[in-house]
Amino acid sequence: MSNKFKISAVALSLIAASSVSSLAYAEQTYIVKMNTGLQTHNQNISSQSQHRINDAISNNVVETLVSTVSEQVVTMVLSEEQVALMTASDQFVYIEEDFEYTPFSSTQISPYGIGQVQANLVSDANADQVKVCVIDSGYDLGHPDLPQNATGFADAAVGLWYKDGSGHGTHVAGSIAAINNSVGVIGVLPSDKVGIHAVRVFDDEGKQGLNSRIGRAVDNCVEHGANVINMSLGGASKSQYLEERLNAAYDQGVLIIAAAGNGGDATLSYPASYDSVVSVANIDKDRNKNDSSQFNAQVEISGPGTDVLSTVPRGTGIVAGVTVQGAGAFEAAGMTHSVEGKLSAELADCGQALTTCTAPAKICLIERGGATFAKKAQNCEAGGGVAALVYNNAAGSFGGTLGDANHGVTIPVLALTQVTGNSLKTHLSKQVTAQLESISDYDVKSGTSMASPHVAGVAALVWSNHSQCTNVEIRNALNATAIDLGDAGRDHLFGYGLVQAKAAADYLTQNGCAGTVQNQVPIAQFNSQCTGLSCSFDASGSRDTDGTISRFDWIINGQNVVGKQATYTFPQAGTYSVKLTVTDNEGATANFNKAVTVTEGNVSEGCNGITAWSANKTYTKAGTLVSYNGKKYSNNWWHSNKNPEQNSNVGNNWKVWTDLGLCK
Repeated sequence: MSNKFKISAVALSLIAASSVSSLAYAEQTYIVKMNTGLQTHNQNISSQSQHRINDAISNNVVETLVSTVSEQVVTMVLSEEQVALMTASDQFVYIEEDFEYTPFSSTQISPYGIGQVQANLVSDANADQVKVCVIDSGYDLGHPDLPQNATGFADAAVGLWYKDGSGHGTHVAGSIAAINNSVGVIGVLPSDKVGIHAVRVFDDEGKQGLNSRIGRAVDNCVEHGANVINMSLGGASKSQYLEERLNAAYDQGVLIIAAAGNGGDATLSYPASYDSVVSVANIDKDRNKNDSSQFNAQVEISGPGTDVLSTVPRGTGIVAGVTVQGAGAFEAAGMTHSVEGKLSAELADCGQALTTCTAPAKICLIERGGATFAKKAQNCEAGGGVAALVYNNAAGSFGGTLGDANHGVTIPVLALTQVTGNSLKTHLSKQVTAQLESISDYDVKSGTSMASPHVAGVAALVWSNHSQCTNVEIRNALNATAIDLGDAGRDHLFGYGLVQAKAAADYLTQNGCAGTVQNQVPIAQFNSQCTGLSCSFDASGSRDTDGTISRFDWIINGQNVVGKQATYTFPQAGTYSVKLTVTDNEGATANFNKAVTVTEGNVSEGCNGITAWSANKTYTKAGTLVSYNGKKYSNNWWHSNKNPEQNSNVGNNWKVWTDLGLCK
């Protein structure tokens, strides 16, 4: 795509007239859409201001995103003052920050998803009739278990499309299309026939996932004939530009699937939460929602995303485990940022390793709790230990981290279940082997990133058997035949439920592409705003896709209220439950529950002059200070509606907010 900015004759005349230098302030990259109906002169701004706008258009364009007779969209590097000046001029449809999205993922264990979504019950003999576009971190072309006829695209800034520095995109692609070749794993479409087009939007560090780059990736998918797009990525902020590109793709017949997000809360993540996109929740092998999977009115369907085994770039998959001489092998997981290694030594019990554990040339067995994992490992190493095995202090597995890469621990550190830890305690003083090595072509990951490609793969699989259907009809069939989980009908946790390939294919065979006409359950949603103890509630965000909502019923602190809007004054400060039930014109109902926290007195002035946190404000800059319930907090990254009290850590930036303590 050309970087030359092709704009209207009016804009060109403005450029010719410019002579004033750009304003020298802190700058960021923005996506700017020209108003193609612009007149030659705007009487509402001064000549000096117009000159500054002209100068910015002339000198600050980075890249052309869209250039047609009716649309001109570019990225520009602008200061805040330039943005304000251009916004006030009414010469631009929108000016929005070109913020970054990030890959959604987590960690660790086994391939069960193919059977769970019924992919093994539907033939993919016609898979050469469909193409899936994977917008992600790249694709390991040459992997023995992935299609080699894949195509792709990448900007130079993020690297080559057929390389994958983080492994995220290759893992996603494997869930869709890993080959049935007696090696490794299989994907939803395993016959090596499905078309794969990989568009890389992240660099090796999982960064550079700019909103503009993802929008261009969507266009590239369409240009290369994709039927289905998978986006296992997202962020908290909306973009008019990206929504336009997604809507355009959807209108051209592409079915778009995206990860709902891993925040574990009810906030919306984009692009999954646009109406043209299918938002996918993460469930485990027992069909339980993963705690990290976001839940909201936009969640449409669920897929297996917990402990998913799939392909990763060759030689990067983690092999982790513990072997006891004469007693067999035990599963383990490597701690994030741990060094690698494989060694054998005598096993020593170090309790919780809260102080130095004397374990010369031994492997330390350590119970979780009481200190950070890094501190426990340091206490093992200080006593001569050569590896640390940390087992859970509660049922189940866990994903541990040593913090950042500068933790100072030079021995391998592995995480074990409580059952494994207790079993190993019966083998103290015996020779054990601890292994943590990146030597495999496969690995286990968890997240909505892993759930999304299962749904994308099922969509392509079903479509390959019903190629006469449209993207909307395939989408409706998937929703109509999903296994209902959670509350009856569509809900915020699971959407319509677990996607089912055979059920959807059979549904289309029996009913045709249009399917059967069924009343769709409405979607309940509301916003709240509180001043002191008094709150107002607005359910205008609720909707019914095939009819109208005829009734709104609230239960606020145990009190019944009727109407689209409601107000209520709580008796005292605290956190209260608010429930909304909406009923559509055919009698179907849906519920939405939300916890509302209120404080006494006027909190608008904050403490020590610090502005109070607001659920209705988007916080864009790191370091922004807010007050909440008598404490002050510092913002760490772009977000909205993240309560500081519930989304903070003390003294570090691992959470959305950093707790700076009580106001003084």
